[in-house]
Amino acid sequence: MRLINYGCSASQFDAMFAAQDGKCAICGALETRTQQSRLRTLAVDHDHATGKIRALLCGGCNSGLGSFEHDPNVLEAAITYLQAHAPDMRTL
Repeated sequence: MRLINYGCSASQFDAMFAAQDGKCAICGALETRTQQSRLRTLAVDHDHATGKIRALLCGGCNSGLGSFEHDPNVLEAAITYLQAHAPDMRTL
């Protein structure tokens, strides 16, 4: 875990982990074991402009935010896009 890179102490990580019930702050996923039995820990999410730590995220959510450049406007555009192209649940 690269806590030191984000100015996060082990005790801060533990406090966030407990406050989030060990779950990703976005999707609620738990830490998981990989096929090689290694623990895939939650990532320390931080604001890239300020360095401020925000929360703990699973790898997928952390990567997703990075893919959208941590920009709420881009995320809103993605939501609008998905909603516009959502299948009509009545026909399924």
